[in-house]
Order: sequence, then structure tokens, then C-alpha cells
Amino acid sequence: MEIANNQPAERSTANKRRTMIFVSVSLLLVTAAAFAWFNVGAIERSLIGLFGPPQVELREAYSANAAGPTMDHSSFDSLLKKHVDDDGWVDYEGLEGEESKLDRYLQSVAAAPFDEMGRDEKLALLINGYNASTLKLILDQMPIDSIQDISEADRWDAVRWNIGGNQWSLNQIEHEQIRPKFAEPRVHFALVCAAIGCPPLRNEAYNATRVNDQLQDQTEYVHEHSTWFAFDPDSGKLQLTKLYSWYGGDFEQAAGSVSTFAARYSPALKQAIESGVASSPSWLPYDWNLNSLKNKQRR
Repeated sequence: MEIANNQPAERSTANKRRTMIFVSVSLLLVTAAAFAWFNVGAIERSLIGLFGPPQVELREAYSANAAGPTMDHSSFDSLLKKHVDDDGWVDYEGLEGEESKLDRYLQSVAAAPFDEMGRDEKLALLINGYNASTLKLILDQMPIDSIQDISEADRWDAVRWNIGGNQWSLNQIEHEQIRPKFAEPRVHFALVCAAIGCPPLRNEAYNATRVNDQLQDQTEYVHEHSTWFAFDPDSGKLQLTKLYSWYGGDFEQAAGSVSTFAARYSPALKQAIESGVASSPSWLPYDWNLNSLKNKQRR
């Protein structure tokens, strides 16, 4: 009995199926790429919500309590004036020679009567405690080229820093003790991660009597330097530090959008937004190299 040879027809049908699958997958990839291109900011913030800083609701949790206890930050202020220049670059080698003074300041931070302090005393203590702890972390690990050279277990998640008798990690200080308890997005320009791309370390300690003015001055400084802010009035092109992407929700709660918040510190951007010519922001490169005087001299 003769058997019909259907192999060519079957092969043709299979090829058509493969072609259709290939075309469908290609269309999906193109569509996904186009969506990502036009929604990069939203996607990045979504990923950050999963793998980066948590989203928080900004609120004020503390009263002024002007009669509450105060904290003397003069020893830390002296170290900063001596080992940090006007642009925030740190002489880590010089600071290492006075590490015992930094240790004593951190001991005073640990002994501070945190619970009884008023709002501004708490905020100054938390910012200074965070920055002093970061300096100590770098000194413990020297020599290193970047804070990212430190293992994750010993870096931002290490529960080793004592503020007012509370043992916290750097992440807990920022994301649990500052962001959700102070409606103050300007802290993102004051907390320093020891990298060139992060805001400059102020060469004075934050003080409860001046903390609002210090945060204002710090935020203005950031928006006057191209490492963190760039706006071209002619083209409307806006570039912001990635802090605006990572903590976009904080700035949006304060001003409606990251661009509107940045415009508080740039009259040209404010005018462009009001005229409808400012573009959506893109993000400036974030340099994770150490914010050391040695790296300043190499630039």
C-alpha cells in the first residue's frame, strides 16, 4: 500500500507557526521597550519600591518642646571644620588621626536623651548621628575606593549605631526615624553617604537652633552645582540628581512633583514650568567613588 508523504506540508506549517511566534514575541518586545522608554521614571521608582528605599508618608511626629533637653554638637563641629573643606570633600587620613574624638562624639550621641528632646533637637541629632556614623564606617574600612566596596552586611543594614540609647542601622535611621517622622525632604541633601554623587558633607554640625536655615542653605548649594542639578532654559532640558528619582515620593508629597520641588531653588526652572516649556527630568550620573580630598585632587 502506498503511503502519502506529508512531510513537506507539515514542515511548512511548522515554519509558519515559528514565524508567527517570532513576530508576536518581537512585537511584544518592541512594545515593552517603547513603554519603558516613555515611562522610565515610573518604572525606576517602582523598582526602587521593591529593591531600594521604601515609600513613606511624610508627617511631623514630634512637638517643638522648647523646654526639652539640648545636645552639644561642638566636638563634631570642630572635627568637620578641620577635616572637611567648603565643598564637602573629606580628609579621611587626617580624620583617622583623630578617630578617638569621633568615637567620643558618637558616645555622646548614644547617651543623648532622645525621647525627651523637641522636634528640632531630634532632627539635628539624627542628621549628625547619621553623618558621624558614616564617617566612622569609612574609617573602619580604610583603605577603600567606595562605600560600595563594603559588604552589604557591614554597610547600610548593619545594626550597630546607637542614637539616644537606640541601636539602629543607617537605613533605619534614615527610613524609619527621619523620613516618616519629619515632613522634611531637604534631609536628602543633608544625609551623606560618603560618595561624590551624594550631597556634600557640610563642614559644620547641624544645630537645633539653626537646622531649618542650614537645610535651606544646603539645598540651595546642591541646586547651584551641576553634579546634582542642570537646567537649560533654551531647550527646557532638566537633569536632576538620582536622589530625586529614588525619593520621588517624598518630593511629590511636598510639592506635587520632583520638578516643582526643584523649581523652588531655580527661578529659571520655575518660569519654564509656568510657561509649559520644561521637559520631564532625566537623571544625572551618580558617582559612588569616595568623597575624599584625594579624589578631589584627581578631578
